[in-house]
Amino acid sequence: MDLFDIDPERLRRSNDGDGEWWDRLIANSPLWSSDGSSARAPFPIIGLDARQHADAPGAASTGAASTGAAGTGAAGEAADSADGPDTGAARAAADGAGASDAGAARGDAAGVGGRGRGRVRSSWVVVGSVREVAQELALVPLPDDVDMCLAEAEELLFARDRITCALADRVGRVHATGQAKQHGHASTRSWLRTAAGMTVGGAGRLLMLGAELPRLPQVREKFAVGELAAGVVEAICAAVAGLSDEQASLAEPILVELAGKAGAAEVAKAGRHLRAVLDPD
Repeated sequence: MDLFDIDPERLRRSNDGDGEWWDRLIANSPLWSSDGSSARAPFPIIGLDARQHADAPGAASTGAASTGAAGTGAAGEAADSADGPDTGAARAAADGAGASDAGAARGDAAGVGGRGRGRVRSSWVVVGSVREVAQELALVPLPDDVDMCLAEAEELLFARDRITCALADRVGRVHATGQAKQHGHASTRSWLRTAAGMTVGGAGRLLMLGAELPRLPQVREKFAVGELAAGVVEAICAAVAGLSDEQASLAEPILVELAGKAGAAEVAKAGRHLRAVLDPD
């Protein structure tokens, strides 16, 4: 189902049942042809919204918000383009049609950020979109141009680090709440190895990021926006692992400043030295 498809029949049903106002409304409108179908193709909306299953979290609210936004826009345009003595009645009816949908959208979207008014982008939708795009990317043929391969590799490395940041956030939450054990796993590390097929080292590094980033707000923010690469972030997290929150807060700005001038190896070396100073035992 296309959430952004504007169905004129839906707009008819959303308003007064008498139907005569609709014929007067579209008679001189550039939006509709003589047979009642849409004469102007809707502006293409290109986004990452994945198709949702009925049982996916946020699916119902997302659909309601998007459909409501489309219905509101179409009804408003039709009312603005109408003329004649019944313009006021038509406008009121069209506004009423959009109001109910827009109200539902506002209710679902309260407190949730989105790209546009009435559009909800839940984390579940974004994760599904990333999965779908990643699958498509893995199957697309390589470009013939080697320079293009280099450029695409750099873009993918950037994207991988942002995904690692989001993944660490979620793994950290799962670990802090002991949720992996609720699903039959001995530990969070065991869950990562079983569910994701990760190596012992890979699971350990991701778990370390998930545990340390919540108390390193500067590092977390710079990691999320792309100012720090995953290798540097791992070095900083390894340096503060085991330190107290107070010691970690002292070490963070020093290591962040160094990370702007040096690579992961230098940050790791400085982190070990700083750790020895802060926690000589």
